[in-house]
Amino acid sequence: MKKRVISLLMAFILVIGLLPTAAWAAEVPKAINSADDFKNMLPGGKYILKQDITVKEPYASDFSGTFDGNGYTITLAITGDTKANNGLFRQLVGGAIVKNIVLEGTLTQKNNKSGTGAVAGKANSMNGNIVVENCSSEVAIAGYNKVGGIIGEITGSSHGVAVQSCANLGNISGRNTAIGGIIGSSSGTGHITSYCYNRGNITGFNYAGGIVGQCASKISSSYSTGVVNLTSTWNNKGDIFGGGKGASKENCFSADDSNIAEVANLISSSKFVADENNINDGYPILSWQAGESVNPPAPKEFSVSLNPSSKVLQMVNSGERPSCTFEAVYEDTGDTRVTRIDWHVGDTKDDTNASGFESAFVDAQFSENDDWALTVTAKKPGTAYVTATVSYQKDGEEEKTASATAAVTVMPCFTTVEFSGTVAMGQTVTAAVNAFGGEEYDAAGDPAFTYRWSWYDSSTPNDKHTVQEGRKNTYTIAAPCEAGKYLYLEVLYNGSSAKKADGTALTAHQQIVSAVRAKLEPIAVDLKKNLNTAEPIRETGKLTLPDEWTLNGDTARIEWSLCTTRGVTNGRDWDYDSKTGKLLYDEASRTVTGLPEINEEVKLILLGKLVLKGDASGEAYFIYPEYTIWSAAKTQEWINDQQRLIKEALEKADFELDGHTFRPDFDTDKNLLTMFREKLDDASIEVSIKAGSVERYNNLEGTAGIAEDGTLTYFYIDDLDHVPVSHGTVNFELTFVLSKDGVSLEYPAKAVFGWDKDQVRAAMREKICGKLTAQALVAEGDSADTVTQDLTLPFNVDGKTWAQAAWTSSNTAVLTVRSGIGAEPAAGVIRPAEADTRVTLTARYAFTYDDSITFSETFDVVIKAKEPDSSYQRALNAVFGEGSLTDAASGEPLTSANGVFTVRNDIQFPTTRDLGAYMKEHYREGFDGKYTPLVITSSAPAVIAEPDVANAARVAVYRPAVGQGEETVTLTVKILDRPSGEGRDYASMPVLAEKTFRIVVKPLTQEEIDAELALMAEVKAHYWDGIKNDNDAAGDVTGDLAPFVEVYKQDGALVWVRDVRKMKNSGIVPVAMNGWQELEAWRLFRSSNPAAVTHENLLVTQQFEGKAVTVTSALSSETLGRYGELYQKDPEEYAAYEELADLYYQTVSAKLVVRGRNTANMVVKMIPVNGGTETRLVSKAVEEKVTVSFTLSGNGELWLGTRMIRDLDEGVTVFDVLEQLRDVLSFKHKGGYVQSITCGGKTLAELDEGKNSGWLYTVNGELPDVYMSAYGLKNGDSVRVYFTKDYTKEPGADRWKPVTPVTKTETVTNADGSTTKTETKPDGTVIETTTWRDGSTLTAETSPNGRVETVEKRADGTNVETVESASGEITASVSVPKSVGSTRVDIPVSKPSGSMVAVIVHPDGTEEIVRGSVVTETGVALRAEGDVRLKIIDNAKRFNDMADHWAKDAVEFASSRELFNGVGNDAFGPDRSMTRGMVSTVLARLAGADTAGGETWYAKGTAWAVENGISDGTAPEQPVTREQLAAMLYRYAGSPAVSGELGFDDADSISAWARDAVRWCVDNGILNGVGGNRMTPQDLARRGQVAAMLMRFLQATV
Repeated sequence: MKKRVISLLMAFILVIGLLPTAAWAAEVPKAINSADDFKNMLPGGKYILKQDITVKEPYASDFSGTFDGNGYTITLAITGDTKANNGLFRQLVGGAIVKNIVLEGTLTQKNNKSGTGAVAGKANSMNGNIVVENCSSEVAIAGYNKVGGIIGEITGSSHGVAVQSCANLGNISGRNTAIGGIIGSSSGTGHITSYCYNRGNITGFNYAGGIVGQCASKISSSYSTGVVNLTSTWNNKGDIFGGGKGASKENCFSADDSNIAEVANLISSSKFVADENNINDGYPILSWQAGESVNPPAPKEFSVSLNPSSKVLQMVNSGERPSCTFEAVYEDTGDTRVTRIDWHVGDTKDDTNASGFESAFVDAQFSENDDWALTVTAKKPGTAYVTATVSYQKDGEEEKTASATAAVTVMPCFTTVEFSGTVAMGQTVTAAVNAFGGEEYDAAGDPAFTYRWSWYDSSTPNDKHTVQEGRKNTYTIAAPCEAGKYLYLEVLYNGSSAKKADGTALTAHQQIVSAVRAKLEPIAVDLKKNLNTAEPIRETGKLTLPDEWTLNGDTARIEWSLCTTRGVTNGRDWDYDSKTGKLLYDEASRTVTGLPEINEEVKLILLGKLVLKGDASGEAYFIYPEYTIWSAAKTQEWINDQQRLIKEALEKADFELDGHTFRPDFDTDKNLLTMFREKLDDASIEVSIKAGSVERYNNLEGTAGIAEDGTLTYFYIDDLDHVPVSHGTVNFELTFVLSKDGVSLEYPAKAVFGWDKDQVRAAMREKICGKLTAQALVAEGDSADTVTQDLTLPFNVDGKTWAQAAWTSSNTAVLTVRSGIGAEPAAGVIRPAEADTRVTLTARYAFTYDDSITFSETFDVVIKAKEPDSSYQRALNAVFGEGSLTDAASGEPLTSANGVFTVRNDIQFPTTRDLGAYMKEHYREGFDGKYTPLVITSSAPAVIAEPDVANAARVAVYRPAVGQGEETVTLTVKILDRPSGEGRDYASMPVLAEKTFRIVVKPLTQEEIDAELALMAEVKAHYWDGIKNDNDAAGDVTGDLAPFVEVYKQDGALVWVRDVRKMKNSGIVPVAMNGWQELEAWRLFRSSNPAAVTHENLLVTQQFEGKAVTVTSALSSETLGRYGELYQKDPEEYAAYEELADLYYQTVSAKLVVRGRNTANMVVKMIPVNGGTETRLVSKAVEEKVTVSFTLSGNGELWLGTRMIRDLDEGVTVFDVLEQLRDVLSFKHKGGYVQSITCGGKTLAELDEGKNSGWLYTVNGELPDVYMSAYGLKNGDSVRVYFTKDYTKEPGADRWKPVTPVTKTETVTNADGSTTKTETKPDGTVIETTTWRDGSTLTAETSPNGRVETVEKRADGTNVETVESASGEITASVSVPKSVGSTRVDIPVSKPSGSMVAVIVHPDGTEEIVRGSVVTETGVALRAEGDVRLKIIDNAKRFNDMADHWAKDAVEFASSRELFNGVGNDAFGPDRSMTRGMVSTVLARLAGADTAGGETWYAKGTAWAVENGISDGTAPEQPVTREQLAAMLYRYAGSPAVSGELGFDDADSISAWARDAVRWCVDNGILNGVGGNRMTPQDLARRGQVAAMLMRFLQATV
C-alpha cells in the first residue's frame, strides 16, 4: 500500500464546489531516508525505508504504526542506557506491523535492565495485535534479562503477537534469565512464533532456548542449529525453548535431534525453500530470502482503511477531554486516481449520510494541513462512528467509492473494579467500580453497565466459564465454582469491555478459597506484616517466632521449619543443616540460633504452616518469610552510618552535638518532644525521651515536670510568699533517644522553663486585686478628692513581694511619678494646675519572677489648684543682691553704679547651693535644680557667653579689642519650672522667678596688653631663674630644680609661685604641652634626659659623665591668653586679637648641664652665674648611645632569642626597649606595668598561672625594684623579660616588700620609683612623706592618740586633705583644678570595710552618696571634680538572708551605695532575678543622670541607656542574663579594645554580640565562671551576681 500525494487537480476540483467536509487524499506511506527521519516518526504512522541507514538510539515512543524495511539494511550501533527495552524500537504496541528489515551491527545493554532485541526490546499486545514478519538479524546482542535475536520480551494477554518468517544469525548472550534466538521471553497463550530459524549461539544464566528462552506460548514450524549454554547450574535450557509453563511446539527441529534432511521437511510448509546456493550451510532458508513468494498475491482491488481501526477514549478526572486522530489510508492498484475524500461522524453504524459531524459523544475537526486525518474529541460516555469515503476513478471507467468505518467508544473515568466481601464458597461478593478520586462509581444508575461473572482454572486461564451476566453487580459463589479455582469479573460498558484510564480492561479476579482458607489468609497476612521481614537482622542472638496468631477472633497454630528450596544465594541452594552447620532451627523453642557465627550476608527463608485452631479438616496455609541476616561487621557499619546521619541532621538544625538547652515558653510550648521535632525538621528520625532520664537538678517545691511523652508541666507553688528560688525557673537534665531505621543515638539535653502563667494570673487577681485604695495613696490630712501633698505609690501591695507595681499617671503635667530605688515606693509628685484636676493613676502589677505576667488597677485622685507662691522670687532677689557678683580672677565683689556693673574678667555668680541654703533657712524647703533649674541668658553671647548647662555660676567674659567701644550686655538669671525633671528646652519652660543685671564690658587697653606681653617676655627670658632652685649656674647643675605653677610681677620683681593655694589667677602659667596624655610622665615640664633630670618635678640625678639637658614648658597668660587662643584657632575671624597671640602657648626652654661624677672629665670654663660670669671647673657634656641585649621567655620556653638593640638614646628604659620590638611582639600595659605579652602566636598574661604569676625582668641578671618604665638602661646592659609562676620565689623579690623604719628618719625608694621619708618624733607622732618623680607628694601624720591627718599634693595641682579622728570619723577636702577635670582621688582610711562609702557634703549641708566610690586596701577611692567636701561613713544594710551567702560582701557594697535595696521583710533576695530596666537605672544613676519620674520607674533609666548606647531599650521588664549584663557594663566603660580567647568549655554558646564584652569583663575580674569551667552566658543574672559584678566593675574603672 502506499499513500498518494494529491495532484494539482485537487485545486480545480475544490473550486467547483465540494462540501465543507470534503478532503483530498495524500501519498502514503511516508519515506524514511535517514536516522533522523526514523527518530521523528509519528507513533501511529505508516512508513517505508528508502535506503540503508545506521541507527544509534532506539525509537523512543511506543510504536503502533506500520514500518516497511523494503529489504534495506539497518545497521545498529546501540549501547543501552538506564532505561529498559532496547532495540531498533523500544516497544511495539497494539496495531504495530514491522516487516522486510535486514539488521546487522551491535546491540549492548550494560545496565541491569530487561528487554533487549534487534527489532524491539518489547512487544505489548494489550491493546491490539502485533505482527513482525520477514525480518532477519545478524546483530551481535549482549543484554541482561529477556534478550532475543528479534524481540526481547512479548507480553499482553488480550491480543496476540505474531512473529513469522524471521531469522537470527547473530550470537545472543544475557547475564540473567530468558535468553532466546528469536524471542527472549514470551508470556501468554495468544502469541505464536512460526516459520523462524536461528543459527546463532545462545548463552544465559537460566531459561535459554534456540528459538524462545522462557516460553508460555506456541512455537511452530521453526528450527535452531545454534549452541545453547547456561552459566549456572540450572537446567532450564533447550534447543527450541528453555522452559516455561504453558509452552508448546510443533513441527520444530534442531541440529541435535534431526539431520539436515529432516529439517528440510520444513520446505513443505511453503514458507521455506531449499538452500540451493549453500548460503545457510545447507539448512532451509525463508522464501523471502530467496526472492520468491510461494503464494503470489491476487490482483489488488482499490481499498480504504482507517488507522486506527477503532479507538477507546477514556475520560479523565482532570477535566481535560481525551482525543485521537484517524488517518485514512487507501491501497492503490496502480492505475487509479483519487478524486476526493468525505468524512462522516454519527452515533449509529449504519448512518449513511454522505458527510457531516453530528454526534452526542464526540466532537470532530480536520487535522491541521491534512484533510486525510480527522481528530475526534470526547464529549461524554458513549459510542460514535467515524467513516471515511474515498472517491476514485480508473481510466475509461466511471467514478467509484470505497469506505472504511471505525468505532470511537468514550469510556467513563474508571480506575479499578474490586470485590467487596470474601471470595469464598457460599459467600456473596459485590462488584465495586471505582472512579478517579478514590470514590466508588454509581454503576447501578448507569444502564450501560453490565457484569460478566466467570470462573477459570489456573491451568487454563483463557478458558473462562460464565456463570452470571447482566446488570446484577453481586454474585453468590456456588457450584460449578469451587475452592482453588478463580472468580473472574469483566465489566462491560455498552456491550464492550470497559476500560481503565490506562487503556486496560476493567476486570478483577481472585482465587476462590474455602471457608477455612478465608480465615487463614488474613491471619497469615497480618502475621507476615508483623514479622517485619523488610528489615535485615542486624544483631547477633536469636530470632524468635510465634507459635500461634489471632485475628478477628480466629486463631491459627503455626509450625515453623527451614525452607531449603526457595532461597538462592551466590548460585547455590541453601542446605542449612548439612552444608553450613551455621543456622540451626530449634522447633521446641521456635528460634533460629547460630546467628553470631555468620560471617557473610545471607538469606534465611522459613516455612510457616498455619492451621486453623479447632478445624478438623487439616487445611493449611503456608507462608515463606524471608530474612536478610547481616554479619556483625556490616551491622556495625550500618549502625555507624545511621548514627552519622542523625548527627548530620542535628548539625543541620543547629544543635550542638554535645547537648542543647531548651527554653520552653508557656504561651507557645506545651510539649518538649514537639519542640525538638520542629527544630530538627527531619521526619525520618524518631524522637523520644529515654525512660527514667528526666532529672530535676535544682530542688524546688511546687509543680514542674517533663512527662516521657514530652508534656510540660510548668512551675507553680501555692505559697508565693515563700518562693524557694529567685525566678521560679526549673532546670531539668534529660536524655533524648533519636532513632533512624531502628538505630538509636542518645542525645543529652537540658530544659529550663518557668511559671505556669495561668495559675499565677489567677493568684494575682485573688490576692492583690482590690487590696489597695486611692485613699491609701494620699498623705496624712489629704483625701483622694483633695490632694495637696505628694502621694506614696507602693512597690508591693499587702506585703506581696512577688508582685511589683509600676505606676503611670494620666496627666504628667499635674502628677508625675518618680520611681523609687528597688523595692522602695514611688512618689506621686504633684504640680498643681490653675484649677482642680482629676488624675487617673494606673498600677501595673508584674509578677516578680516573670514580668510578662501582669494585670492593672486604676485609682482616681483630685489634685487641688495651686496657690500663688513668690518664694522663688524672694530667694532670687536676696541671694543675687548687691555684692553677690564677684570678679572671678581676683575674687573681689563687683559694685554697680546706677545698677550697672563694669567688668574686665569673668563673673562669678552665687551657686544654687547658696540659693538652696537661703530657701531652706527661710522656707524649710531647699532648692531642687532638677525640677526648678536656674539658667543664665545673655543678650550678647559673643561678649558674655551663656553657660551651656543649667545651674551654672560662672560666665566667661570676652572684652572688645583695643580701639573698639565698650559693650553693654544684659544678663538674666531665671528659675524655671521643669515638672518632668528633664529636657533642655529652657525657652519654653514656665518662669518662676527672674532677675536681670546690666553689665558694661570694657575693651582691652594697649597698656595692659603691653604690660602682659612684657611680663611674658620677661618670664620667658628668666625661665631658668624660675626653675633653678638652689643652683646658681645652668652650666653646672648639681641639685634638684623646682617647677612653678604661676608667675606674676610684684614691686618690679617676678614672683615664682610653687603652691597652687598662693596663686593670684592673673599671671603667667605653664599649660599642658601638645602631645601630653594621661599616662605620660610629663605634662607641664619635659626633660630631654629624664635619667639626669626627671619630668615634671625636675629632680636631678648626677650621672657618671656630665649630661646636657633641655627642660621645656609652654606658657600662657591667665587673663589674656584666651584671646591669643582665639586668634590661633581662627586668625581671620579674630584678627583684632592678633598681637595677643604671643600670650598663649609660648614654648620656652632652658639648656643646662648636669655635673657628672667623673672628675677626670671636667674642664675649666667661664659660665654665666646669677646674672654674671664665673670661671669654674665644670663637667663636659657627654652624649652617649646605648646598646643593650634583649631576650624574652614564657614559662621556661624561649620566645625570642638574644637581640642587640643599638643606637638608643641615653635614659632609655626597659619599657622603651619593648616599644622598639613592636614588630615582633605586642603587649598590654597599665602605665609602666606590663600585663601581658604576645609573641609568635603565644600569649601569657598576669595570673594565667596562679595568683602570683606575671611578667618580670632582670637587668644583668638582677631583679630591679622598679617598674620597666622607671629603669634607665646603660650601654651594654643585658635585659631579660620573662614570665614567672610565683614572683615571691624569685631571687631578690624580698626587695619588693615594705620596709619598716628602724630609725627616727629613713628614706626608701619604692617599686614605682617614688621615695618615702619616714620621721618618728619623740612624742610618737609619725610623719610619712612620699614623693613621686613628677613632684607629687603624700604626707600622712599619725598622732599617738590615733588621729591621722593626710595631705596629698599632686603635680597637676590636685590637693586632697583628709582627717581621721581617734573616734573613727573621717572627713576630707578635695580641690581639683578646672584644667584637670575629673580625676581619681583616694581617701585614706585606717580600717576600710566593704560598706564604707563616700558622701559629698554640700555647702547647704545636704549630703549625697557617691555611688561610684569603691573600697580599696588603703581607703575609699572615687572620681572628683572642682572643690568637694567629703565624709566617709559606714552605710551598712543588714539582711537576714545574707549571713552565709557567697555574695555577702558584694551585697554589702551595693546596698551601702544604695544602688539597689532589699526586697522587703529585711531580705535582699540575692538569688532573685533582676530586670534589664533596673540595670539601666542603676548605671544611669552612677552616671549622675536623673532617673526620677517617667511613666514607669525604669523609663528614664532605660531612655538614658538607649541614648548613651548602653542598651537597645527592648524588654526592660525581662530579667537580665549574664551576657547582657556584661555587655551593658562593657558599653558603659566605653567598649575598650579586647583580644584573646575565652577558655570556658561553653564559650561557643556566648552570643556573638556579647563576646568582646564577656572577654573584657573576665579580663578585668568583673565576671567569673560558675564552676566546671562554664560561663553559662544565657543564665539569668541574679541580684547577688549583679551586685558582685557592679562592685568589681567600679573597682576596675574608678
